[in-house]
Amino acid sequence: MRTWTEGDTLPPISLPLTLRRSVQHVAATRDYYPVHHDVEFARTSGAEGIFFNTMFLQGFVGRVACEWFGNDAFLRRLVVAMRGSNYVGQTLTATGVVSNIREVDGCQLIDTQVTLSTEAGPTTEVDFTVQLPPSVTPYPYLESSER
Repeated sequence: MRTWTEGDTLPPISLPLTLRRSVQHVAATRDYYPVHHDVEFARTSGAEGIFFNTMFLQGFVGRVACEWFGNDAFLRRLVVAMRGSNYVGQTLTATGVVSNIREVDGCQLIDTQVTLSTEAGPTTEVDFTVQLPPSVTPYPYLESSER
């Protein structure tokens, strides 16, 4: 069984930000605002080019949480603070550190501070809390003989 301690550095996870990925995400979320799929409109609006929206970043963080803590970890809290844009052609990388571990009602919760960065530098600060799955943290309402 994997254990974590406060201060653990989590391995970086990267994702290429391709035009195809941007267009697929626009269609999936129905966020048809042209800055997310039309390079000329994006540049006319003052951006360097097509950039990814908040929902994309939230989804990426969900994937990162699963890769770090397992597919059965439950994302209990998510706070995203965008500080810059993530453009097509860049690579988005998540780095993180375990900031707190606690037990609440018999469930282990892990707080994590994450920075999303591209080659241009940090773009997004994220704080999230995951609850470890029952296979790691027992249900508080089950008797020990029922586990």
